[in-house]
Amino acid sequence: TVWSVRQAGLGLLMGIKGDTKPLPFVEDTAVAPERLPDYLRRFDQIVREHGTAASYYGHASVGCMHVRPMINLKLQEGLDRMVSIAAQVSDLVLEFGGAMSGEHGDGIVRGVWNEKMFGTTLYNAFREVKAAFDPHGIMNPGKIIDCPPMTENLRYGPQYRTLDVRTGMDFSMDGGFAGAVELCNGMGACRKTLEGTMCPSYVVTREEEHSTRGRANALRAVLSGVLPPEEMTGKRLYDVLDLCLECKACKAECPSNVDMAKLKHEFLNHYYKAQGLPLRNRLLGNIATLNSLGCFLAPFSTWAINSWLGKGILDRFFGIDQRRLLPPFAGQTFEQWFRARSYRNGSTSVKGKILLFPDTFTNYNYPLVGQAATKILERLGYQVLLPQGRCCGRPMISKGMLEKAKGNARHNVELLYEFVKENVKVVVLEPSCISALRDDYLDLLPGDEKAKVVAQNTYLMDEFLQMLYARDELALEFKKIARQVLFHGHCHQKSLMGTAPSIQVLRLIPGLQVEEIDSGCCGMAGSFGYEKEHYDISLAIGEGRLFPAIRSQGGEFDVVASGISCRQQIEHSTGNRPKHLVEILVEAVGGK
Repeated sequence: TVWSVRQAGLGLLMGIKGDTKPLPFVEDTAVAPERLPDYLRRFDQIVREHGTAASYYGHASVGCMHVRPMINLKLQEGLDRMVSIAAQVSDLVLEFGGAMSGEHGDGIVRGVWNEKMFGTTLYNAFREVKAAFDPHGIMNPGKIIDCPPMTENLRYGPQYRTLDVRTGMDFSMDGGFAGAVELCNGMGACRKTLEGTMCPSYVVTREEEHSTRGRANALRAVLSGVLPPEEMTGKRLYDVLDLCLECKACKAECPSNVDMAKLKHEFLNHYYKAQGLPLRNRLLGNIATLNSLGCFLAPFSTWAINSWLGKGILDRFFGIDQRRLLPPFAGQTFEQWFRARSYRNGSTSVKGKILLFPDTFTNYNYPLVGQAATKILERLGYQVLLPQGRCCGRPMISKGMLEKAKGNARHNVELLYEFVKENVKVVVLEPSCISALRDDYLDLLPGDEKAKVVAQNTYLMDEFLQMLYARDELALEFKKIARQVLFHGHCHQKSLMGTAPSIQVLRLIPGLQVEEIDSGCCGMAGSFGYEKEHYDISLAIGEGRLFPAIRSQGGEFDVVASGISCRQQIEHSTGNRPKHLVEILVEAVGGK
């Protein structure tokens, strides 16, 4: 863990909010280790005399330190400060008999000081060697010798301007939409391929434009005028962002916390306002309405959408891949079951009230999950309440329908606030649903204090149970289940709260051997894997680590995944029907 912090140091530093950033123009100086203390004191004095501060890290044992002064290059004052600090530091390095480039090389950042550092004789020798092998000066010109001034070739400068983008989500904490894009400093942590989750599509394609960095650079090019402003709603930028699965992994795993999912939501909002909202987006964005109708017509509706004719129509006219089996519509929704059941825990001896917020798929497609959660909460002594809420809005957010998502957010916040102000906690079963309530609502409804209170009092079922256990209030008696469980974490769950609560709760069951799969993203990402153009890459993402881990598991075992899209993807690709955590818990307390 300590080493991972060191490795992420650069990204963590560049994640500092605002235009003033720790810049690398003198970050690679080196002196003899025994002279390092005096050298650093003098270095720090130069920095402070220029009215700023710096970060210090690196390799003290060999006298090479990465010092990054805080500079705002978007101001002329900042540009002048950078040049002045660099000039004085180069003099200091000479005085201490050191080098401007301890390990990174001179390039064009420190190459301007090479004649001073090496002397005219050696510098001219460099020129002769360069001329011998490159007489026409066409091989990487301007590096090491005859470098341009430090003030050229800068990404940012006093003349740097960005498009003024009026956003549907709140980007004020990042200094606006452009500021959120500029959090990406190019370190490339999103290009990892063997661990973590980000960036799922890059892991498969290995194309730069499918990394978080590539997408950020494309957005920055449009915002800064490198590309024409009309490209902000152009097809090429759409293609760059299209394979972003909106998994939010970059928000957690990128050291600079670049939230590409949020940036994509905003882009789609602008793109579809300019290009028109496709019929498929309307269909999938309003999936709650569609599912409600499907339940009304069940079981005929389930048969119809999965018949060869139904699949053919959906494939041809809506771009929903016919190789997918669509979720069944419940003859009795979870809400109908809840209100019709003969027994309810309404006694005066209950611990309190819990508001169970049913997501669209639990309500209309997989009501057994909601029933299991209700039974567990009531077994704990809570009176379970069901709100008359709307869909959380996650499908609308993902499809660029931000205005409609705001309407749902306002409705749900007003409704839930009336409960949480009376100290009633909100429990959610679906990770992508809680990410809307706890994360996206704060951006859709900026400054709304009620939204903040609701977010602070909303829990994923897994973490609510873990919280009770930590307080010694998890009054459940589990029977022994001698079985192995492979746990797969939903991307939003891993990004916002982690999987530790889920693992800890499962391990409370005697005999249960719980192993978390090092799985990355399953590749489904809501409706992403259902869409015809994404079907192949959706499966390829899951084939990276998740599917092989499940297929190679021997003996009797269960796969547990809290995310509905994860469960659909795993069943489609491996034939194993995963369970929600609450289904395992109900079995462990002796229920059905």
